[in-house]
Amino acid sequence: MGLTLRASGYTDVGRIREVNQDSFAAIDLLGLYIVADGMGGHAAGEKASLSAVTTGIEIFSAYDFETKKLSGSDVDLGIEDVLKIALKEANNRIIQASISSIHLQGMGTTEVIALYSDMKLYLGNVGDSRGYLVKADGIKQVTRDHSVVQDLKDQGLITEEEAKVHPYRNVITRCLGMQAEIEVDTFVLDLEIGDRIIMCTDGLTNLVSDEEIQQFVFENDDLEAICKKLVATANERGGHDNITVVLLDIDGKD
Repeated sequence: MGLTLRASGYTDVGRIREVNQDSFAAIDLLGLYIVADGMGGHAAGEKASLSAVTTGIEIFSAYDFETKKLSGSDVDLGIEDVLKIALKEANNRIIQASISSIHLQGMGTTEVIALYSDMKLYLGNVGDSRGYLVKADGIKQVTRDHSVVQDLKDQGLITEEEAKVHPYRNVITRCLGMQAEIEVDTFVLDLEIGDRIIMCTDGLTNLVSDEEIQQFVFENDDLEAICKKLVATANERGGHDNITVVLLDIDGKD
């Protein structure tokens, strides 16, 4: 029995914002899944997040999983290496675009990117968009937020409950477009039949708890309906930000 993967995604502008600056992709053919949360005036945030997503698709489309090489290169690269290349290239492109136009100055985006291959899920992230491993009996945040409150929690200066209401809870310490050199975190998960993965922006996690996410994720097998319910719940609680969810399900098939 092998593993197959099903996926669905959904994004919504929310109830306050006029523009949806989130972007996502679910490319089953590549096993590639991306969520990005843009920031910046005018349409700059939207352009930054879209650039991050399209760059990830472009890089992995040029990667040969058998030879472990990018098109035009003789260097052996593992999937984690390619995740870092994709995020760093996106960072470079966003910075270059920001320099080239006064309307795009200061734009940036978070990004969480996942690649499914050989019964493993490889994740890379910059910022506070998250990737979770969800099982029937619990939920675990795999990615680590690059944020002020995460640093404070790591230092033992505030509790999890205090972090939820901290005045700096939405201040990130790392994003694409922030600086020329960017550090990328990567993670590798060994998957089991029945596992589900949630990738999302903070428009969801600021309003829906991890425990609620875990509950909703296993309510039924309709992945699209689950994504829409998560988004609807965030909107019912104010929807003060754009909300994006990508849900992956690991099925056992003969």
